[in-house]
Amino acid sequence: MDPSPRRAHLALLLLLAALLGIGLWAYRGVGESLREIRATGLKALLDTQIEALEQWIAEGRREAAQLSEDPSLRAAIGRLARGGADQGEGARIIERVLREAGSMGITSAHVLDIRGRILASSDAHRVGQRVTRDFFAALGPALEGRTVFVRPYRSGSGAGPSLLGRAWTAAAVVGEGGKPVALLALGAPAQDRLKALFLAARPGQTGEALAFDSEGWLISESRHADALSERSLDHRMVLPASDTLTRLAAAAIASRASGEPRAGLLLAPYPNYLGEDVIGAWRWLAEHDIGVAVEMAAGEAYAPLTYLQIGFAVVVVLMGLVWLSGFLPPQVLAGLLRRGGGAKQLGPYRLVRQIGEGALSNVYLAQHRMLKRPAAVKVLKPHSASDEWVARFKREVQFASRLSHPNTIVIYDYGTGPGGEFWYAMEFLEGLSLADLVERYGPLPPARAAWILRQACASLWEAHAGGLVHRDIKPQNIMLCDVRGERDVVKVLDFGLVKQISGEQTRDLTGTLRILGTPLYMSPERIRNPADADVRADIYALGAVGYYLLTGRRLFETETEHDLIYQVLHTVPPLASDKAPGAVPVEFDALIGRCLEKDPDRRPQSMAEVASALDAVLVYQPWTRDMIEAWWRQNWIAEDHPERRFRPA
Repeated sequence: MDPSPRRAHLALLLLLAALLGIGLWAYRGVGESLREIRATGLKALLDTQIEALEQWIAEGRREAAQLSEDPSLRAAIGRLARGGADQGEGARIIERVLREAGSMGITSAHVLDIRGRILASSDAHRVGQRVTRDFFAALGPALEGRTVFVRPYRSGSGAGPSLLGRAWTAAAVVGEGGKPVALLALGAPAQDRLKALFLAARPGQTGEALAFDSEGWLISESRHADALSERSLDHRMVLPASDTLTRLAAAAIASRASGEPRAGLLLAPYPNYLGEDVIGAWRWLAEHDIGVAVEMAAGEAYAPLTYLQIGFAVVVVLMGLVWLSGFLPPQVLAGLLRRGGGAKQLGPYRLVRQIGEGALSNVYLAQHRMLKRPAAVKVLKPHSASDEWVARFKREVQFASRLSHPNTIVIYDYGTGPGGEFWYAMEFLEGLSLADLVERYGPLPPARAAWILRQACASLWEAHAGGLVHRDIKPQNIMLCDVRGERDVVKVLDFGLVKQISGEQTRDLTGTLRILGTPLYMSPERIRNPADADVRADIYALGAVGYYLLTGRRLFETETEHDLIYQVLHTVPPLASDKAPGAVPVEFDALIGRCLEKDPDRRPQSMAEVASALDAVLVYQPWTRDMIEAWWRQNWIAEDHPERRFRPA
């Protein structure tokens, strides 16, 4: 027998064996990488959901505090507590409270004396009764001057009619002597409010976010409510046909009493309350006595591993066929070894198409070769690949990768291509920049502008806390996104000009250039000395972005950059209310004006201060989930085109 077929046969067997060995190694590596990705994703979703829940609770507390401090309402409740009010006074108090708090979803209200007796109530038949001992104990801290939040109950003894299905916030009403004379408690139907709040955080096709109490009862609506009803199962985190808590619920509730760390991550599949294998993350919020969790089906979470398993099976089958056949013709072997396709590859990413271009770099839509995850890959242009710009690119990657806030762009990977070009991969965002938003749709209503700026604040707040100043905040570097169905999500981009203001490596790479960035959004001190920039430079830039969102105009209208720089340094900008098409709340107008002060000492001194002022604006002019969905349905989803997916270069 001619030895040539034998050699070809042996060579192919060795090749397939090598592929199998490499595949097993890759399988382990991809599995570990995928678990890390899922862990990061679940934690981020959980943090975002808890932040949204905390914000809703804080809004309810503020509403209770403001109503309890209203002079006329406080006087009326004081008369009621002293027994000096007429018969209809209590009903009028409740009517006013519900009218003024209705925008917050408040549908119930109690006025209680300091011993727990109901003086006035939206449940009129309960006037004169006492609330349950558990309810009054939960309201107790309000008598010490704190606003309180009381979680709803789905079941359980002692809950009473007030707590079943309702979430409450309460504050003390203080009399003339400075002592509490009554309690004002505001109730909202938890199922409706929490349903809207938890609806957005549903990763993929099977994921869901959950809130549950100390007995495992769901106090947010399950994504699988119909399936639970069809199977006659309780809305409780227990295994089907059992009273045993699911692994996640058991761990969370056990931490409530044990004092152990009150957060956990379960990446090994476990059965959920429908009996389906899932993975999840949880945290117990001791202050509110609520557990919050994010879960998704294990099959969806680890789908890429399934594809690898199929690949291994194919390789094993091929090895068997080769072994049985004795040899393969040379042309078949060549066909198996031949690889086609001309798509450019950078590290593990295959570039699909170009989606953006800047003076220094191009941005491509790409796909991870093994995970099949879309990404945006930014590639430095050859003519820009000086040592300084490569260093600037690397610094952007290194600094941005330290940040983990949901409102900050996520950096996946970086490297050098076969031609020596520097690249890095980041999350692919579906949405549009604030510059495109205003250019296409005009100035924003104050509520939406405050909503957007508040999220940008959160991103920069984390950066500043880590000793980083962005230095290039502008509408082009802030995107408004649709993230897995959650809309109006802000992402802060482009940390290429970031400066480290603490630590050992503080060399400023802008030292060789006079001005780097956009003068229109640059603070006066940055123009005078590019190295002289602290967190207040970002606060100035954010104020200029806010002015642009409210007015649809540039802060200074000039024809030359020289004139622009002069005005940034010397001209007091107009108030946003002077140029905005509609009314701007006085507090919001004043905040923008303070951010744009020439003297950094006269600006807000931290992003926390700016965020607090924006929170106050949003209390009185909220940008609600219904408003968000209506805008995106009208202006984005109905006109969806592939070319409208943006990633600035």
